[in-house]
Amino acid sequence: MQCPICETRAELFGSATVLKKYQAEFCRCRSCGFLFAQDPVWLDEAYASAITASDVGLVDRNLWFAKVACSMVSVLFDADGRFLDYGGGTGLFTRLMRDRGFDWYWFDPACRNFFAQGYAADPNDGGRYDLLTAAELFEHLVDPVQVMTELRALSSNVLFTTRLLPEPPPRLDQWWYYNLEHGQHVSFYTRKSLRTLGEKFGLQLTSNGENLHLFSSKRVSEITFKLVASHPFFSLVALFRSRQSLLPADFEATTGKGK
Repeated sequence: MQCPICETRAELFGSATVLKKYQAEFCRCRSCGFLFAQDPVWLDEAYASAITASDVGLVDRNLWFAKVACSMVSVLFDADGRFLDYGGGTGLFTRLMRDRGFDWYWFDPACRNFFAQGYAADPNDGGRYDLLTAAELFEHLVDPVQVMTELRALSSNVLFTTRLLPEPPPRLDQWWYYNLEHGQHVSFYTRKSLRTLGEKFGLQLTSNGENLHLFSSKRVSEITFKLVASHPFFSLVALFRSRQSLLPADFEATTGKGK
């Protein structure tokens, strides 16, 4: 097998049962360490429901990521710009960011938009964004390079979450993030594999070394990145850089009534 990211040789890492019935093989790149499912034929069944029953942390994760994004945009980007949540799920994150006063939009072909109706984006309309967010998306990608091509056409900056593969990588039955029971996670990254992926598109990687990462055309120090993403910093941003919520304007645009 060839690594989908660095195109060097990948070897069989192990086999496991996915969705309690599919025998799956996972391969790992000898060079960048990327670990991936080989030929995941079960994906149509895995996405029969975009939101899995085991994802009990979805709401808490969105609340945390909204605080992170608010800090990042307020400090590192143009807070008056346009933003897009790519793979935005139910639209909860987009709604939270609009409630915080940011011009945020939603896109996700695999999930119904419940909370950000009226703010869906068409990624093919030629528009550009100051920043893309992608929460828990990259581990779902069968072809990370193809999706990064789409993301790069939309922005030079991508703030995203995915858990880095521990070193040495755990067996397939010994790490919860493999999530074999629902079968939607098919790609697992090392820092090197993410760095290699970004470099293909002229982007630099900044990471907290665990679950939060940034692809950007400009260099961001990891010390600054970790500081801005810290809980104490959230409070400072909320106190000194709060913005007027878009909730009243969005309500009026949707209903024709003031709030």
